[in-house]
Amino acid sequence: GGQFKREVTVDGQSHLLLIREEVGTPDAKFCSWADAVVFVFSLEDESSFEEVARLHAALCGHRAPGDVALALVGTQDKISAASPRAVEDARAQALSGAMGRCLYYETCATYGLNVER
Repeated sequence: GGQFKREVTVDGQSHLLLIREEVGTPDAKFCSWADAVVFVFSLEDESSFEEVARLHAALCGHRAPGDVALALVGTQDKISAASPRAVEDARAQALSGAMGRCLYYETCATYGLNVER
């Protein structure tokens, strides 16, 4: 896990984001201070997609759904004939919907797809 800072402008107002990368199941302490959670999975790795559902359930064990802003991000940097896509868009969209008020993005850092978003 790492820690990062980034200033962003939303609706004309500047906000400082304090980002903490967590690995593993969220505990009560993490859940008590988090204002938002970004769940990231690999579009070519089914197990990482399944892990997101498990981690979201653990988060909901500590915080009421809707108390934390959520985003689901599928990364696609390595999709190729040798490493095909394992998680289709419809499944990712369905998980995002089941998580409630959760944004969904597919990103590709190699090509800059939705990185700023």
